This record gives sequence, structure tokens and C-alpha cells, in this order.
Amino acid sequence: MKETWRLGVVGVVFALLLGIIALQLWRIQVTLGVEYSAVAADNQVRLVTTPAPRGDIFDVKGRLVAGTRPALAAVVDLGLVPDHGLEELADRLGAFLGRPGGEVLELLREGGRQVVVAEDLDPRRALFLAEHRELFPGVAIVPQPVRSYPEGDLAAQVVGYIGRPNAEDLERPDVKGTDFVGKAGVERFYDEELRGTEGVIKYRVDAQGNVLASLGEQDPQPGANLRLTIDLDVQRQLQASLADGLRLARRLEMAERREALAQKSVGERLAEAEEERRAAEAERAQRTATGDEDGGDEDRPEVGEPDPIDPGEVLGPLWDRLPVDDEGMCIPVERHTVELGETVELSGRVPRSFTLVSITGEGSRRRALVRVAGEDFEVGDGDRFATNLRVVDLLADEIVVTATDTWCPVRSVGVVLDPRDGAVVAMASIPTFDPSDFVDGLSREEWERLGSVAAFTNFAIQGQYAPASTFKAVAYMLALEEGIYPLDRPADERELGEGARAVDPEEELEPLRSDTDEYLCTGALRFRFADGSSQLFRDWKRSGHGPLDLHGAFEASCDLYFWEIALRIWTERDDPEGIGNENLFQEWARRFGFGRRTNVDLPFEAAGLVPDREWFRQEQAKGSGRVRPDGPWVGGDLMNIVVGQGDVLVTPLQLANGYAAMVNGGTLWRPRVVLELLDQDGTVLDERPPEVLDRIELRPRTVTSFRADLGRVVNGSIGTARAAFADFGPGVERVGGKTGTAEVIKAPRDRHEFQVDTAWFVGVAPLDDPRYVVAVVVERGGSGGRVAAPIARQVLQFLLNGPEAVTPLAPGEEAD
Repeated sequence: MKETWRLGVVGVVFALLLGIIALQLWRIQVTLGVEYSAVAADNQVRLVTTPAPRGDIFDVKGRLVAGTRPALAAVVDLGLVPDHGLEELADRLGAFLGRPGGEVLELLREGGRQVVVAEDLDPRRALFLAEHRELFPGVAIVPQPVRSYPEGDLAAQVVGYIGRPNAEDLERPDVKGTDFVGKAGVERFYDEELRGTEGVIKYRVDAQGNVLASLGEQDPQPGANLRLTIDLDVQRQLQASLADGLRLARRLEMAERREALAQKSVGERLAEAEEERRAAEAERAQRTATGDEDGGDEDRPEVGEPDPIDPGEVLGPLWDRLPVDDEGMCIPVERHTVELGETVELSGRVPRSFTLVSITGEGSRRRALVRVAGEDFEVGDGDRFATNLRVVDLLADEIVVTATDTWCPVRSVGVVLDPRDGAVVAMASIPTFDPSDFVDGLSREEWERLGSVAAFTNFAIQGQYAPASTFKAVAYMLALEEGIYPLDRPADERELGEGARAVDPEEELEPLRSDTDEYLCTGALRFRFADGSSQLFRDWKRSGHGPLDLHGAFEASCDLYFWEIALRIWTERDDPEGIGNENLFQEWARRFGFGRRTNVDLPFEAAGLVPDREWFRQEQAKGSGRVRPDGPWVGGDLMNIVVGQGDVLVTPLQLANGYAAMVNGGTLWRPRVVLELLDQDGTVLDERPPEVLDRIELRPRTVTSFRADLGRVVNGSIGTARAAFADFGPGVERVGGKTGTAEVIKAPRDRHEFQVDTAWFVGVAPLDDPRYVVAVVVERGGSGGRVAAPIARQVLQFLLNGPEAVTPLAPGEEAD
């Protein structure tokens, strides 16, 4: 009985279990059958994305600057390729495309889910791939818009270029390895707006990944269009003038070299250097003999054979091995890639042979034996040798070297700004590049050539330069607004040796009381310190300018007048009844936007620098090498920055924007290069209205006076830009500006041919109602009055009177 009961219980349990299983099977097959069928169907669908056309870019008048053209690309979706068929597909694609199969296989394995294997396909070849899909599983022919730049290099640094994403770009959630992204200019700054939304093509595939059918597609949506503030007509004139100006600067440099050699030959200069070397050798020998008499052998200094003179160092820019172009004109950088065993010829008035003899070692220990003009050198990556050569790259079978001429004008940069709203009318840096080259594929040699002169860099916002005398405009504003003028001095103490005025810290003098009181601008200023020592500051015009008030000092660019303003600020920095603020000048400079980014809608903008005591101490503490390691911040540092020398740095856009605020009454605008964003139908999606960064309180008299004195620089009898604007034509009286010459390499022993200066000019027109501010800088270009002002003159002629009014470029006078 008991056992019968137990068997019954077991039977019931089994029956229940079987019932549960049956119910679950029924649920799976019936209730979830539809859902599982849908999932199974989804597992047979593959998605292939199609790129969206980038938005177009137009100038302010609606002319196309960057657009897209239709093209076809071969894209491999690895999800549609059977695992066992990847190598076979790579071999077939390689044969079809004329590339090694191994190279294609590496591309497929490292390129992500979808890989572009061919771009801008010929329609006939694209049709072949589409019709032989069974031979190329996973390969789809998709429309891929190709970027086009119909204006070539016009506004290239503003527009920028596109390329494949790097590691940083791929961190963005919307970017894949097959995409193109903006790399520079507005292409980069507005990349998200320009890219649009990609489309999708659906395919049905079998279990092996073979495509069975197309299930439809969703078209890509183009990105937004941009309308720039750039005017292509003005841009074209600016670039032409900058290019001609750079050539002019190089011609002038070569003419100065020929003149210097005519005055004293190479042989005479080398003989003088050899004589100096022998004199130094004799002096060392004499010291050694004296050491023998005084202390015996123990303290005797070691005296070896003196180093022979280096003709390149002795002659500087007159050395005949500096690189030149086919016309014998100096070039700042010459680049050579030399293979093992190869010999190339380095250019120069006297060329040199360069041979890569051998390479030993690996990686960072790799060394090369090279022979230059019969002399052997063992060099590594980054080494400098043979006076002006440097190793840029050292590989297993080749070396890349550059030959440089640090005296040769290297680039010209310009900005045209509308002071009424901050719109950038034109912006350029020469040398430049053609963005189309990136679409077709830039060769390594071309990339390296353009990179050696930094052609891809927008120096209008990234280049940082000492502003030289153009910075005197800040001191001019400060003087009129704060009532700070130089100290007066008795007439019988004005001329003290070497034609210098003397500043004695213990001398009590009364300051000039107004901007019309005259100050004697001599050729130099000797500043006497409390310990009895002194320092001599020389004006750019050694003979001096004579008696001048503030307006004349600005017109003639008298350094002494503005140095004296700095000295007043410095000497009265702790005086409660005087100025009582040593950073007064820096505060005024920062009001006009110096020392901070303008926040223009372009990437990589530099901030510039307005140095002060705090910055000086920080640099000393860091041991950066930018400032002297010992000693405090002194009055001489302030004197330097007031005239735009020393450590002060500005970008051309900053300088143009600062001047714009000075002439428009005190409104500091945020510069912009994009006016608005549009859809494909021309409807405005988003505007970029003028934005005020700051408002500087300026008295109307200050603004009126400043405009008038800018006019005196161009039209006045002692104006530093007078010669450059002599043939301006109608309306020259409505044009003004300021020259500047920034010392880059100081001439040793006052030999002019060794000095290198950066040339500046900032122009304004029309003076009665300013619509344009034009800033021009020529690196290593010489003086502002001789080189930069003529370039700006051409641009201003175009702006005011049209293209027919532009006269040929000619040098102005040597003036600061």
C-alpha cells in the first residue's frame, strides 16, 4: 500500500514536470514565435552607411569657395565578408586596384567595420565591381561626395582643409575611421555643422554573409552651408600684394648683401677674422706664460690648438653657401632627401656636394656619415652641422636635411578688418597652400616642402611677433587719456655725450603738461641708475628728430618720447601723489585686447603676451630661458615693451583689432570670419552677429587726434610712411597708418648687414569714417616704412579706389 502511494506521488511529479515543459515549448513556439522570427530576420539584415555631402562655403558675396562634387567609392563592409574569404578578397581587390594584396589586407584588418578601399572611382570600374559582386563579397559602390576648392589657394588658411580622422578625432562619437573631418580653418571650427547626417543602405544577407537583396536606403542629409565675411576680391589683392612684397623684401636683402660685399670683399673680411683669431691666440699664450711665472704647472690653464674660423659664422648673410633659388634669390629653407650612397648638390652662390656615405645603428642610436664639400661629419637626428645644415629625419636608408638662411625674409602676413563690427574682410599668410591637394592626395615630398616653411599655419592668428613701433599707439592713448607726458629737462643738460639725453633718478624735473608741449628727441637716451651705472637706449634714427610734441613724436616714431612716458610710470610707480601703478601701461594694452585671444571663429589662435613683473618672476622661477635668470624686473623692461620690443608679443589679428577699437571710438569687437549658416535652399539657420568683447572709455578728442596723427604718418613731412604712399593717388589724405620695425637679430659691432628686422604696418581708411584696418607684417623683411607700408598701400588703393588704382610695388624709405 505504501509503495503504491509512493509510485502515485512520483507519477504526479513527473506529470507536472512534463506539463511544465510542454507549456514552455508551446510558449516558445507559439507565443514568442513571431518575435523570434523577427529577430532572425533582423540578423539577416546588414547596414551600409553612405557619407553626407559637406556643406558648401561661400564668400560674403555668395561666390563658392569650397564645395562638393559627386563621386563613387568602393567600401568593404567586413560584416558581409566570410571570415575564410578575407584574404582572397584582399588579393582580388589588390589585383583590381593595382595595389599589393598584402597592403589591402592590412587596410581591411585595421580599418574598422567599414573600410574605404578606393575613392573617386571611374564609373566604368565602379560598374565592374557592382556587376561582379560574387567575386567581391562585402564590397559596395556608394556615392561619396568629394571636396572641391575652385579658388585654389585663395583664403586657404581661413577655409582650411579636410582629411582622415586622427586618434583625437575618433574620440568624437559621431566620427568613424572612414569619415573626412576638418583639419584647419573653418573646415575644422565648423566641422560638426558642415558634416551633415550620413545615409543608410539596407541589405538582406544569408548565413554566409552573401547579399541576397537590397531592402532600400535612406538618403544622406547635407551639412549646413557657411557664408563667410571674406571678400574674395579683397582676398585676391591681399595675397598678391603679400606675395609681391615677400619677393621685394628678398630682392632688397640680396641688394644689401651685394652692396656690403662691394664695400669690403669676402677675402678682406676673412683676413680680418683670421687676424682677430691670431691676436686672441697670442693673448692666450701670454696668459699661459704669466701663469708659469706666478704659480708653476699646478694652475696652468690648458691651451689647445685654437679653432679655425668658420667662414659661415664670420660672413653671416654674405656667406656664399647659403641656399638660393634658380634666380639666385635667397630662400629661407632648402630641404633635401638623400638616399644611401646618393650625392646631391646644395644650392648657393658656390654650391656644395652632399653625400650620404653610410648609416649605422637603429632607432634613436642611428648615426649617419655624410660628406659635405669633401668634409666628413657623423650626425644623428636633429644635429646641426656644416654651419647651416640640420638633420630633420634619419631613416634606415635615407636622410632628410635642411639648409637654412636665417637672414632671408621668410613670410608675409596680412589682415583686413572692418572696425565697425569686427568682420574679417581678408586674411592671408604667404607661403600658402592649395586645399585641393589634400583631396587628390598630397605627396610626402610636397607635404615636407610646405611644412618646412609652415605653409599650413595661419600666421595671422598663430604667429606671435614683437609689434615694434606700432605698439606706440597704446602709449599714445594712455598719454592723452591719463595726461602722462615726458619729464622736462633744462636746455643746457639736454646734450650729454654721444648725443644722448640723460635721465638721472635723483634729478627733480617737472613733466610736460600737454600733448602739444615739445620734447627734444635726440638720437639716444642714457638712463643713469642710483648706483652710478647707466644704460644707453638708442633711437632708430641715430641723428635724432629734434623738438617734437606727442603728435610729432608719433608721426616720426621717436623712441625717446615714448621711453620717457614709460620712465615716468616707472619712477612714479610708488608715489601716492604721482602715477602709483607700475602696470598702468599693461592695463591699457590689455583693454585693447593684447595678451589674450580675440576668440575669432578659427582654431589654434595664439594669445600673445603683455609682460609684467609677475610674469617675469614666474618665468625666472620656471627657468624657462625666456628672461634673464638673475635680477628683478626693472624700468628698462617697461621701456622696451612700450615701444613694442622686449618680450611683448601680438598676432596680426590682435594688432588690427586693437587699432580698430582705437579708431572706432573704443569698441573692441570679437573678430569673425563666418557671417551665417544656411541650409541647401538658402534659408538662414543661424547667424553670427557682431559681438562686443569690451568697451574702452575714450574721449572723442583722443579718437579724433589719433586718426589725424595716423594721417600724418602717411602724409606728414616727417611721416615714416610718406615715401611708401607717395604715388597713392586720389584720396591719400583719407588714409593713415603706423609703421614698425621689430629687431629680431641684432647686428654685432653695429654691422648693418647682420641685423634682421620684422617689418610692420597698420593702415586705416577712410580716416573720417574708418571702414578698413589693414595689418601687414613681413618676417625678416627689414623696416616697416620700406617694405610693409608699400604692401598695405596697394591693399588700401584697391579698397578705396578699385583695382585700376593699384600702382606697382616699390620700396619706401628706411623708417621705423
